[in-house]
Amino acid sequence: MAPSLEELAEDTLVHVLPQPGVERVDRGDLVLVATGNSASVQRIRLGEVEEAVAWVREAARERALDGLDWWVGWSATPADLAGRLLALGLVPDPTEQTLTGMTCETPPPEAPDVDVRRIETLEQQLAALEVDWEVWHHDAAERARRAETERQRFSADGTAHHFAAYAGGRPVGFGRAVDMDSGVALLGGAVLPAFRRRGVYRALVRARWEHAVARGTPVLVVQAGRLSAPVLDGLGFRRHGDLHLFMDPGIASGHGDDGDEHRAG
Repeated sequence: MAPSLEELAEDTLVHVLPQPGVERVDRGDLVLVATGNSASVQRIRLGEVEEAVAWVREAARERALDGLDWWVGWSATPADLAGRLLALGLVPDPTEQTLTGMTCETPPPEAPDVDVRRIETLEQQLAALEVDWEVWHHDAAERARRAETERQRFSADGTAHHFAAYAGGRPVGFGRAVDMDSGVALLGGAVLPAFRRRGVYRALVRARWEHAVARGTPVLVVQAGRLSAPVLDGLGFRRHGDLHLFMDPGIASGHGDDGDEHRAG
């Protein structure tokens, strides 16, 4: 049976199609998704919380990860999971504590005056990612690490697709789309502050909608941050619920490279 829109919105990373460099381990009661040097715990349906946390920590150490988040959705069990994670030493994620699971089944509005193009080459990809890195204030060392990861993972014809918005010949907005069996996930979007409120993000959403339509799966799925969720409300997206993110300081900090729509406008 195909997952419902609510399931896609809550456990997006569980339902996206395979990507190079992404490992997905389904334990039955949780799914560990490792990307680059970090991982997230998804679709959490636990019996023994303490045992599961110990297992995840060991799996992270075996993979030499330095970032680990638990994404506690509205269907996660047990009902007191958040409190029990806090008692085991986890803390609310300092970057984004809450994401909103959203879907869209109707065409978002267009922004015809914005120049949006699908990224076709590694060079275009690295230039566009500078937008994301600038928005997140990554330093030179972190940018170099992410660029090397991108060189290893980039493919123009895989399940991940990238789009950039341009002004004056340079990228000012970036958006990633990852295919699902029955939709397309928005897994990363950012717009430079100086170019927000000009329709750039709207144009990037529309481009990814057109990609979803072209592949015969006209559904967009996103786990939106606090800045982009209100924008997506106005683009025809429907809210399904909130996810609460908890970082495990014993493994270090930060989201994986497949981030969400956080810095939009």
